[in-house]
Amino acid sequence: AVVSTQSTGSESELRDSHLGTKDYWDNIYVKELENYKENEEDFGEIWFGERTEQKLVDWLEENIGNHKSIADVGTGNGHLLSLLAEQGFTNLTGIDYAASSISLAQAVNSEFPHIKFVCEDVLMTIAEGVQRHHVCVDKGTYDAISLSSTSAADRVTYKRSIHSRIEPTEGLFLLASVNWTVEELTLFYSDLFTVHQVLPCKQFTFGGVTGRDVSIVVFKPRILEQAGS
Repeated sequence: AVVSTQSTGSESELRDSHLGTKDYWDNIYVKELENYKENEEDFGEIWFGERTEQKLVDWLEENIGNHKSIADVGTGNGHLLSLLAEQGFTNLTGIDYAASSISLAQAVNSEFPHIKFVCEDVLMTIAEGVQRHHVCVDKGTYDAISLSSTSAADRVTYKRSIHSRIEPTEGLFLLASVNWTVEELTLFYSDLFTVHQVLPCKQFTFGGVTGRDVSIVVFKPRILEQAGS
């Protein structure tokens, strides 16, 4: 992990941060929307940077049909969806719990009316009947949840929520993280997901330990047995 951790029993949690609070993101996107209205070239921060975002787009282009349903979970300014729409993807949804994020994303993507934006807290909606997607993409949402004061419980809830939103037989979960290693992500998600692919990323060595600047894992959901079956 690139952020200091604290031990909580058998596992380590990231230390609490304002980045894990809804108020922080509400305020950020209010400011970014104001900036965008003044200058449409300023659509806000690209979380994890342009290189990582483009790597996700390239993988989706190479592996996913452009008619498949893709959900960007924690869409922020919706820029990832802009890039996908430019490449011909037609079934796109952006989800975020901050209403100001949805307003910003709708403004940034005004030329792509087919993109659907939903204001929803995925930690609050784990139930049968939620819309399932062929691919759910996470570029920073799991990391932000990991920085909340209730991260130990929220991370488990998030994992279950994502599992409930992905098509069970052919669906995939594309996850990028700068706070967790591939090994840590694989272990945490292993009860509900198997690793489909690990995307190659820039590596560095520090103190004799080799790591990545970002971990990108493609997970495939496990098919769970129904109660009573």
